[in-house]
Amino acid sequence: MVHPQGDSPLEGRMAAEIPRLRAYVARLLGVRTTSPDAEDALQEVLARAWRYRASFEEERALGPWLRRAALRVVLDRRDARERAPRVAELDPDQVAARTSPDLPAQREQLERMLAPLSPIERESLLRFHQRGESVAEIAAAMQLAEGTVKSHLWRARRRIAERGRER
Repeated sequence: MVHPQGDSPLEGRMAAEIPRLRAYVARLLGVRTTSPDAEDALQEVLARAWRYRASFEEERALGPWLRRAALRVVLDRRDARERAPRVAELDPDQVAARTSPDLPAQREQLERMLAPLSPIERESLLRFHQRGESVAEIAAAMQLAEGTVKSHLWRARRRIAERGRER
C-alpha cells in the first residue's frame, strides 16, 4: 500500500512533526529556525530517528520521541565540539598518533558505503560530513536550493542506512 505522505505511516507522521521539531531544535541551540545550524541539526535528528525507527512503538506519540532524539543530537554536538581539539593546538606528533594504522581498509569500507549514491548525493554528503560545510554553503557551491541539498543528504543517508541493514 502506498501512503500519500511517504513510504510508510511513520514517514508521514515524521513529516508532519517537522515544523514543531524545527522550532524545538532552534530553541535548544538558541538560534532562529531559519539558521543553518538549526537546519543541519534538524536533518541529523531526522536521520537518526529514521535509523532507529524500529525502536519506535507506532501506537505512541511521535513528538516526544523525536524531541528526545533532538535533545540527544544537540548534546552530542556540544560534546563533540568541546572534545574536538583545535587544529592550531595540535602538533605533528599528535596528528600522527591519532591516525589509524588501518586507514586503507577504512577507506575501502567508506568507498563501498558510498558506491550506491548518485554523484550529487555523494558530493553533498562528503561536503557536509567530511568538510563540515553547512547546507547553505553546499547549496551556494553547488548552485542548488538549500531544500534540494537537504533532500540529497536525506536520500544519501537513507541509502547508506539501507545498505547497512542489508549486511
